[in-house]
This record gives sequence, C-alpha cells and structure tokens, in this order.
Amino acid sequence: MGLFDKKFCDICGEKIGMLGNRKLSDGNMCKDCAKLLSPFCDDRRSSSLADIKAQLQYREENKAVLRAFSPMITVDGDYKNIYVDTAKGNFVVSSNKPGSWDNENPDVIPISAITSLTLDVKEDRDEIYYKDAQGNNQSYVPPRYEYEYDFTLKFLVNTPWFDDFDVKLNNFSVKNMGSPEYNRYQQLAQQAMNALGVGTMPMNGGIGMNMGYGQPAMGYGQQPMGYGQPAMGYGQQPMGYGQPAMGYGQQPMGGYQQAPQPGYGQPPMGGYQQAPQPGFNQQPVGYQQAPQQTGYQQKTPATMAVNWTCPSCGCANDSGNFCQACGTPKA
Repeated sequence: MGLFDKKFCDICGEKIGMLGNRKLSDGNMCKDCAKLLSPFCDDRRSSSLADIKAQLQYREENKAVLRAFSPMITVDGDYKNIYVDTAKGNFVVSSNKPGSWDNENPDVIPISAITSLTLDVKEDRDEIYYKDAQGNNQSYVPPRYEYEYDFTLKFLVNTPWFDDFDVKLNNFSVKNMGSPEYNRYQQLAQQAMNALGVGTMPMNGGIGMNMGYGQPAMGYGQQPMGYGQPAMGYGQQPMGYGQPAMGYGQQPMGGYQQAPQPGYGQPPMGGYQQAPQPGFNQQPVGYQQAPQQTGYQQKTPATMAVNWTCPSCGCANDSGNFCQACGTPKA
C-alpha cells in the first residue's frame, strides 16, 4: 500500500482525508472519531483497535452517568474546575460549567480510583540586570532574580482508559512567593485535596521540584532517615550530654546501680558504712573522739590514775597536795 493511498477509518468506515489519519497500533481512525476519546487518553498510538472500540463504548456510557452527576463541591481554577459529588463518590474535571457538558462529555471518575494527588509548583526565574555607564547589562553582586510560579495538581488514577492527568490551576504565572495570589493557589490545591479526601502538599509548596506521584514530599508527613529528627544535643541528649554525671544517682548503661563516689555522704561500693573523714566534726574509725578543749586538757574520772582520796569530800586526786574539789590538804 502506497504512502498516498486512500485510507478508511476502522471505527466508522469513512474515508480519511489528507492529514486526518490518527494511527493505532493495528489500524487507523479518523480525526472525528479521535475527538470522542477521553481528553486524558494519551496513548492512542499504542492502543489496539479493540482497545479504542472499548473506550468509545465507555464514553457513550459516560454520557448517561454525567447526566446524573450532581456536584456538591466546586474548586474553581483559572482554566479547569474540579467538581465533586461526595454523595456518589465521583468527580469531574472540566473548563465548562455544569449543564454545558453535552459536547465535551468530561469523564466521571470515581474518587476511589485516585491513587495519588500531589501539588507541583514550578518555579522559573529570570535574572535582573542594571545598565552601566555605557548602557550594557550588568549583573548585580550577588545576582538578583525575578521569580514566577505555576501551580499544577498531578493525579495518578487507576482506570482502564488513562492512568494520569494534570490540572493546572492558574492561567498566568504568579509572581512573588508568599503573595496573596500565590497563597490563593496553594489554598485551592488544599481545597481540592480536602474535597477528594486524598493528596499530599509537598514541602515548601513543591517549589522547583516534582515530588512524584504518590510519594509524600520529604518533610511533609514523611521523614527520611536523619531528616526532621532532633540532632544530637538539640532536643535529644546523647550519652553524657545534658545528663547527670555518673555517680550522682544516674544508672549507667547496663541497668545496674552504680555506687556513689566516696566522700559525698554516700556509702562506697560494697554497701558498708564509710567512715567520715577526720577533721569535719566526724569521728575517725576505731577510736572515741576527744571532747573539745577549754584551755586545759580535761580528763574524765574514768581515765584518771588515782593517787589519793580527799578525807573531807572523797574526791579522787591523781596528784598535787590539795584536793582538786574542795582544797583540803593531802593527808
């Protein structure tokens, strides 16, 4: 068959005009039949004729389901809107309002078919220059940039006809991170996720990053190893940091009770009573502490060596010629 031979649509049987052929893996279809496919179908060329016919049958059935669709929540983007029927568990993505869907026939998708929903914030930047004396562009030091952002909801779904699609929320790029307009689109994304009951807001709004499908952004609800955990010494005490020193009632590794250090009023290892240190109003081990001196060495009667007994008062005297108690001369 030559390149310019006439072709006929394997769906409707009509002759395909010049530049009107839409190739299938094992056949041809005209552009009018191709318009009947789901707008989210992006693998037509690899689809078989049988797959295309099955999808067109589904698209006819979708018209009846669409007529019964009654949105209870609407998320209004600049170009595409998301309509959610929470009662029946379905949603529709369309740029048209309900009641004007006859020609569009947007897919009625079960919410349960969503396997992932993430927000992607694409950041573009342009360097800002200044003019020198000769009128040439010169970079600031450090360089300065002007930033613009685009917000896109990325869906991953499990259906026989398509498995992913995007919904861009803004028509025109948004300037200035944190501006009211910037925050508005982030809130729209969160509103859609709340209405559908699924979704992940990526870390820092996903700026400059495509966080992937179904994977929560790092730091947002999912912590990679070592990320989002207290560093050693910051809210978490490593061994020996911010903890009482060993020997002050702290149990060392292993769970046994460490003996307190001797000399701090605690019994030493072994459980016996440590003798107080001499010189701190405590008695040395093994002897009786002597009473405080009052100018002369006082001895108790129990320790005196008796040499004579006073005949008047009976006081025991160890020396001298006069009684130490009453002054009577030694007999």
